Amino acid sequence: MRPVRFACAVASVLAFSALPSLAQDKTPPNPLAPVSGVLQAIANNPDGWTRNMDGSYRQAASGVLCPVQFKTFSLGDVQGPATDNPNIVGLCRYSDGAGRFGSIRIRKYVEGWGSDLSLADNDKQLMSPNPPPMLMRASVDRKTGASRLTVTTVRNGYLIDCSVAQIEHSIPRGDFPLYCTTIPAN
Repeated sequence: MRPVRFACAVASVLAFSALPSLAQDKTPPNPLAPVSGVLQAIANNPDGWTRNMDGSYRQAASGVLCPVQFKTFSLGDVQGPATDNPNIVGLCRYSDGAGRFGSIRIRKYVEGWGSDLSLADNDKQLMSPNPPPMLMRASVDRKTGASRLTVTTVRNGYLIDCSVAQIEHSIPRGDFPLYCTTIPAN
């Protein structure tokens, strides 16, 4: 009987000594983390992305869904965080087979970042306390001469850029960039 009492006493001391460390950790550990990490490696999903049964991808932190098809556009590839631009969380690339290319880019807000001052100003407006629902901008790609139309919105604290580019010298069709207006704000 004496060894049983000793074992109970040791177990209770160990349990109570662990309580202060548990109280400091506010987020409980995810019991499925090792399994989900293995599944992500097996499925070859980009970091932070999950692939749904229908072939679409979801970026977990932002809640953005990249569908397999959107109107005439088909999903080409999905990329995870960019090593050369740490504010880019992910990118989904699309094409419609008629010379137009679309993309959904998910970014963290970095004050003052942008390829030009207007992009940095747009980001600042969207992350302000009273942001507009979205901002739209048109540009021309210096390398290819392609016309580009981009709609940027915010979801779960991330900037979402929905763009379409085409080689023609006319304003690109707006159906793909407006996908940003249909992303639910969970």
